[in-house]
This record gives sequence, C-alpha cells and structure tokens, in this order.
Amino acid sequence: MTVLFVTQYGLRAASSRTRVFQYLPFLRQQGLECRVVTVLPDRGLGGSQVLVTRSSWRKILYYIWALGRTCRVGLQLPRLARDARVLFIQKVILPAPVRWWIRRRRLPVVYDFDDAIFTTEVRQRHWLAAWKERRNAAGLPTMLSLARLAVVENDYTGRYAAAQGPPVLTITGPIDTVGHQPGPRRTQVGDQVVLGWIGSATTLPYLALITAPLQRLSARFPGLVLHVVGAPEAAFPGVRVVARPWALEREVADLQGFDIGLMPIPDDPWTRGKGGYKLLQYMAVGLPVVTSPVGVNCRIVTDGVNGYWAADDQAWEDRLARLITDPGARWAMGQAGRQVVEREFSLAVAQGRLLQALRDLVATPSPSALP
Repeated sequence: MTVLFVTQYGLRAASSRTRVFQYLPFLRQQGLECRVVTVLPDRGLGGSQVLVTRSSWRKILYYIWALGRTCRVGLQLPRLARDARVLFIQKVILPAPVRWWIRRRRLPVVYDFDDAIFTTEVRQRHWLAAWKERRNAAGLPTMLSLARLAVVENDYTGRYAAAQGPPVLTITGPIDTVGHQPGPRRTQVGDQVVLGWIGSATTLPYLALITAPLQRLSARFPGLVLHVVGAPEAAFPGVRVVARPWALEREVADLQGFDIGLMPIPDDPWTRGKGGYKLLQYMAVGLPVVTSPVGVNCRIVTDGVNGYWAADDQAWEDRLARLITDPGARWAMGQAGRQVVEREFSLAVAQGRLLQALRDLVATPSPSALP
C-alpha cells in the first residue's frame, strides 16, 4: 500500500515532525510505501516565526512565497499520487483546482491538523492576521469535506472537524519516549533550581504572562534561573534568564537540564486548540510541570499528581515555590508524568492506531463506490 504524505513543513518544524515524519520508520517496517512531499521546506521555516505585528512586509513576502510553493506542490499531485492508495495531507490548504482533482480522483484522503487553524493565533488584531483567519475559515472546511478521516490533537479541534463531516481520530502529541528519556536525577533545593520553557518567538508572549510571579520567586530564591529554549531574545527584568536558540540535535538535552517545566497560556479560541506538546515533552523526560488549566492541558496534567494547574499569578507563585523547595515532590511528579506519557501519549501507542486507521480506510469502499 502506497501512502503519499503532503506535509506543511519539513522535519525541523514540530507539527510536521510529530504528525508525519516520526511515524514513517514504523509504517515502512509494516510494509507501507511512504512518499513525502513538503510544501514549505526547512529553509523557509524562519518566515513562519516572523511576528505579523512587528514586520508586516516580511510576513507578506513569506505568505507570497508560501502560496507559490503550495500551488507548485498542488500541480505535482496528479503525478505523485498516480499509484497512491491514500493521500495524507498535513495542515495544507490546497487551491480550488487541486481540490477539484482530488474529488474527481476519489482518492481516500486523511486530513491532519494540530492547531485551531480556523481561528487566529494573533491576539492583537491586525489586517494580515484577519486575512489569514478568513482564508483558513473558508479553506479548512473545504479540505475536511474531501477527507474520509480527520486526525486532530484534542476534543476541541475534533468537534470542529466532526461538524464538517469526516470521522475523527484524536492523537495528542505523540512523543517518542525512546528518544525522550529522563536525565540524571536532580536534587537541587531552594534557590538552585532551573525553571524551563521551550517554544519560539511567536509563543514567547505566553511566558511573559507570568512575569510577576517569576520576579517574586527570583527575589525569594536569588539563585533561581529561567532557561528559555527557542527564543534567544527572551529577557524578563528581575529574572535571571539563560536563553538559547532551539536545535533539534540538542532538544532532549536541553529539556533534561530543566527541573520544572512551564506552560502558561491564555484562555482563548486559539489556545484551546493547542495539543499540550510542551507538557508532554517535559513529562517524557521526567519533569514535574505547572500549566494554565486550558484545553487539553487539563487532560494531560492531573492537578497535584504529575504537576499543577495555575490559573492566576498567586497560584503560579505558590505552586512553583512548592516544587522549588521540595526535590522529592519534583521527582515523584516527574515519575508520574513519565508514566502517563508512556501509557497514553507515546509514539509507540499512536503509531499502531494510525496504521490501523490507514488500513481500515483502504479496506472500506469509498461512499461513491457503495451500492
């Protein structure tokens, strides 16, 4: 069975890496022929991180380039998918003529999207963000109307997908628990603790939401340090910050250098569609976590067991202070979190579910072929 994967990004982008590329070795071992075509290769990944509110022209140029790449890949699909049994589209919204060809070809389509792309991630209104939101709001339903199966990260995006018609498979994460392993047990107490956050320039404002608690904690524990991975420009007055760029090759080592994982986010239509990937990464390497109780975060984290929920500044300060002063609690919560990831959110579990879904899709006649 041949499956053609159309990915939005290349290997270095978390969404395409986790939603497609990490499955490929297993699927090939199981006898599937997996072909991949990427719309936006790694060399253009920086453009996706440009903040529209800071550099509109750079973002416009990126969108023009992305549109050209999308059309180019779309035109290649009739040739690339000639003998494919399944077309797996990850997050790409294809032009109308390509959608017409797919419908005419009656090729089983799987459509995967990991964020609430039917809304906008830019909280401060901007005309370019509004344009992107309108485009996605119109394009996503048309892509889902082509799909025989939608793959999503959580129930929030799953309800949206189901309303467009296709059956829904929910896979949160997943995390490669072979590659993500706990590091040596860290027993620092008091002020000798590393708070850790991993993300990008576009999500750094979420970390800034807890500036005040971080400042108060830094005053209480003078040696406390905040490690930021993926946003080297990060700086918070009154907080000792060590910030570095993200690199795939050292991602796990960076995570293992944390003592506590942080995931603050606001509660809005965009963040409710998040998949909690930071939390899963932290937990996979044995870290306790503190997170805003928004969306799927409440399913991943059991408050007081493998981490804490923190809904306001005082809760953030109190929960973090508990973990800063109690290395035993950090270790116990980290162990509990690792078990949750292995049991519910690991690649080992998810890849079998995806394989079965692909086989079922091929085995089931398309609606147009039914008597």
